[in-house]
Amino acid sequence: MLALRNLTTVFPTRRGLVTAVAGVDLALNRGEILGVVGESGCGKSVMMLSILRLVASPGRIVSGEIRFEGRDLLTLPGAQMRRVRGKDIAMVFQDPLTSLNPAFPVGEQIRESLRIHNILDSGRPAWLLNRAQARAEQERVCQLLEEVGISAPTDRLREYPHQFSGGMQQRALIAIALACEPQLLLADEPTTSLDVTIQAQIMDLMRKINQERGVAIVLVTHNLDLASEFCQRIAVMYAGRIVESGTVDEVIESPQHPYTRGLLSCIPRIASRRTRIEPIPGNVPDLAALGRGCAFAPRCPHREPACEAGPIPLFEVGPGHLSRCLRHAPRREDDWAWSDVRAGGP
Repeated sequence: MLALRNLTTVFPTRRGLVTAVAGVDLALNRGEILGVVGESGCGKSVMMLSILRLVASPGRIVSGEIRFEGRDLLTLPGAQMRRVRGKDIAMVFQDPLTSLNPAFPVGEQIRESLRIHNILDSGRPAWLLNRAQARAEQERVCQLLEEVGISAPTDRLREYPHQFSGGMQQRALIAIALACEPQLLLADEPTTSLDVTIQAQIMDLMRKINQERGVAIVLVTHNLDLASEFCQRIAVMYAGRIVESGTVDEVIESPQHPYTRGLLSCIPRIASRRTRIEPIPGNVPDLAALGRGCAFAPRCPHREPACEAGPIPLFEVGPGHLSRCLRHAPRREDDWAWSDVRAGGP
């Protein structure tokens, strides 16, 4: 359904060019749930915005392909891309209170998606709608609010975002995203700032959407435990690059990249024997001053001189399990991959 190929997004700054997304290759199958995990600032949200071509200026996508249902979204004219946003691909943004417009009732913000994409064949201004069309819109809005678990939808659709709790605001955002019945849902940390009980309710709602509607989901999170419970595959991101990807069992039970192992070692385990939590040493790298080699090398306990010689490719450590680490590179001098890496090639 979705395939990213060498996707690169940059932001020019006074200190130089910041590559927020650096040559990402990623694929998503129909009806699948993919988790993208990593520390804050690693490029997860920028990658989601790049898929919808919503990167704010002066940021820009400089290379790559974003293929959705066989079409490269980067080649679509602006008018055609606007028809894709919201209808075929929808997004649940990170902070619901800042994503919702405080000046309009929640119901009106859900209606907006229906009108823009002519879902109810009422593509006329609200003041020109006849009573039957207005009633159909209200019924659809109430149905969406009820589906996402908001009680008394007839009353709630007239309320403003500040009258909703954090969990209800997130549910309203999901209702907006589902209004046009998209095929793909991009969820950018949908449980941020919510308490544990509400987090579980939101994730149960999204799982229900996936199972009942067949909507494919890309879940962006920094919580590996959450990703392991909800997703079928996981891609680990660091400094704008995918450093490991595979099924949940492969990534969680048999992590191959040192960064993935570091993330897992930071998670406290209540049921296991008391052990000391080992944080990843060092700091997140400055994206404006990255070297040519592995971005994780300064923090890696297994680094070697070749790690900083040039770009590190993704190596297949098992069927569908990839890791961007030289420990998995063939060590024969005549092997193209290891020879190129030693020479600083791609």
